[in-house]
Amino acid sequence: MSLSPPDTRTKLILAALTIAAFAIGLDTFVVIGALEVISRDLKISTGAAGWIISIYALCYAVFAPLNAWMFKAVSRRNVQILSVSIFIVGNLICAIAPNVLTLAAARVISAYGAAMFTPAATALAAELLPPARKGLALSLIFGGMTVSQVAGVPATSWIADAIGWRFAFGFVVVAGLLALLIFAPIMSGVSAKAPERGNGPASKDFSKVVYGILSVTLFVVVSEFIVYSYVSVFITGSLLTGVPLLSAALFAYGFGAVTGNAACGFLTDRFGPYKVLIAAVGAQLILLVGLVAFGHHGALTVLIAFLWGNVSYMYLVPIQHRLLGLAGDRSKLVLAMNSSTTFAGIAIGAFLGGILVEISGVTSLAVGSILIGLIGVGLAVAFMRDVAPAEAATPACLRFD
Repeated sequence: MSLSPPDTRTKLILAALTIAAFAIGLDTFVVIGALEVISRDLKISTGAAGWIISIYALCYAVFAPLNAWMFKAVSRRNVQILSVSIFIVGNLICAIAPNVLTLAAARVISAYGAAMFTPAATALAAELLPPARKGLALSLIFGGMTVSQVAGVPATSWIADAIGWRFAFGFVVVAGLLALLIFAPIMSGVSAKAPERGNGPASKDFSKVVYGILSVTLFVVVSEFIVYSYVSVFITGSLLTGVPLLSAALFAYGFGAVTGNAACGFLTDRFGPYKVLIAAVGAQLILLVGLVAFGHHGALTVLIAFLWGNVSYMYLVPIQHRLLGLAGDRSKLVLAMNSSTTFAGIAIGAFLGGILVEISGVTSLAVGSILIGLIGVGLAVAFMRDVAPAEAATPACLRFD
């Protein structure tokens, strides 16, 4: 089966969304790379610093469905530009925050902007390409976020360690401004779309399958972020070249996330979301345990981080793919609910990880991760296995050119 390539305007819009997603990705993960430096500078415990991640993620979880409802009648262009502008302001305040309370408040502002952007951008990308390319469309948005982890997260980690964590937030501000300058003119041709029917805050008529899939998202994300939120605690030392092991591992993780994300869109379209999801989550659980166990073993740590990166984003596209097939004309709300669930998982994972680190040490992170992850696998088997014909994957090798 062959599909005609997208036109130039569609390519430009998708490119603009991907660039903005890169900046949002930096905003989401900047604290993780600078966690230890922030805790030392603000004289707070590692667990307390980790709760800054939880605050951001929890606020995102609340704001995502609320924004989907509040801005449903606003033009897409205005929503995207407003969201990026808000997150720039939030990160600017983070960069000059004199204490942890100001930093936490600024992260709330940043979360509001990010929560406005991601669901709307994901829905728009999925609408721009035909159904058989749905996986590709979703992987482009997440691709922007994964690329931010290749260059952005290691860079902010290095910046925080070398010249201070405030400059790491400054780096995010610069990235956001650059994205906005590129983003605004390209999006000028995107007009408002009629509001989606039923996209109100209530969602009582969704099937139990939708809620079941959202629970898969929750448990898988909690499992991952119990470990990921505290990588700066257990990945220590340097490589033989003198490069900090944490920066090298984060770069390897991000590079792996890009390659895995690039493959995931095709794999989901080719084999279906269920098979890709089960394989990705199963591999991730093994690699998370390995990373905690070998967090100071130089090249081996970097290799495990790279392999983990390859599967870490592979659960996002299959879940979104399945939800879009079930959402009908309520895609924005369903995607907002999934984004909300994702960030609730990040908040819970960072919070639980902080408790485990403070009480039982680093090893307990692996135990907590695998136990919660296995629950996620069980839920995936229950709710992701049966795919309706309309959602079936298409056996086409797709090109985007």
